[in-house]
Order: sequence, then C-alpha cells, then structure tokens
Amino acid sequence: MLKSRVLLLAALLTSATGAMAQRRGASAGSGGTGFWYGLGVAPGWARVSCSLCASDRVTGVSAYIALGGRTSRALRIGGELAAWRERDAGVTQTLMSIRAAAYWYPNLRRRLYLSGGAALNMQRASDGTEVVTSSGIGPLMGIGLEWPLGQSWLVGPFAHYSVGVFGGDVKFNGGEAASSARVSFFQLGMSLTRR
Repeated sequence: MLKSRVLLLAALLTSATGAMAQRRGASAGSGGTGFWYGLGVAPGWARVSCSLCASDRVTGVSAYIALGGRTSRALRIGGELAAWRERDAGVTQTLMSIRAAAYWYPNLRRRLYLSGGAALNMQRASDGTEVVTSSGIGPLMGIGLEWPLGQSWLVGPFAHYSVGVFGGDVKFNGGEAASSARVSFFQLGMSLTRR
C-alpha cells in the first residue's frame, strides 16, 4: 500500500513538472516563467500520534531540496523532498517527506510567500533489531521570506509544516500494529533558491 502511495505521488509530481515545462516553453519570451531550484537546512520536529504511540515531538536535523517552474510572477510550483534524522539512546529515527507545493507571492514588492500543497510523510524508528514504520498523506503549509543574493539567488527564512492524516498506519517489524496514525513534520530554518 505504501508503494502505491509513493507511485501515485511520483506520478502527480511528474505530470505537474511536464505541465510546467510545456507552459514555460509556450511563454518563454514573456519573461513570466522559469525553472528554479532550492534547498534548505533546518532544525526539524517530527511526531507520530496513534493509539500505541508516545506522540512526543522529537527534535533533529533536517533538510530539503526542491525544484519546479514559475507559472507567473506571483506563483511558482514544484516538488520537494525533505528528510529528518535524530538518534537518541540507541534508537535512530528518520522521516522522509515527498511533497508537491505551490508558492504564492501576495505582494511582489515584498518577498513574503505562502505555500501549500500535499505531502507523503514516512517515518522509521529502529534500534538495530526492532523496526517501527509509520506513514500518511496530508496537507503541506508554509511561509517564508526571500531576499536577493546576487542576480540569480534568493536567501531567507522559512517554516514548513506537513501532516500525514490519510491512509496512515503503523507497522512493527513489517506487521500492522495500528490502523490509524498521524505523522507530522515541522521545519524552521534558512533556504537558498536559484531562479
């Protein structure tokens, strides 16, 4: 089931990227579109909530990469891959988030943007012997600021929050342990984007 969710999200990201490329090619002379990519590094907080989970919010190191296209001066869309890791008392926890997002700039004179989209969050905890995995699909929300850094680069703070609430499950060593899970992921850090 997890494999089918990953394939579905990958297909959505691929079709969105193809649509962006077509639109960019059709209006390349207008200056309103363009390919962009970026990355961010941040402290991250992850939590799994279920009937069997402790649901503590754990702090770790996280990062993301993103790429996409600009559909207009006020809107850009893209795909993101974010990861988080934390190790404590012999237990290593990791989280991967595959996301499709749109970034909206309400005022072009100010570099504030709001983002929204969908995310597939997948969490794994292991002590080297036992493995607990959790996953879920749900909304992605974010806010950030960008300032020019030279002609092609933008830098600034960001905050991203995604929560997997649909189709969530918890597995212990491959067997289902809980049929309902909520996998949340929050990042607060700095990003660097090339436009």
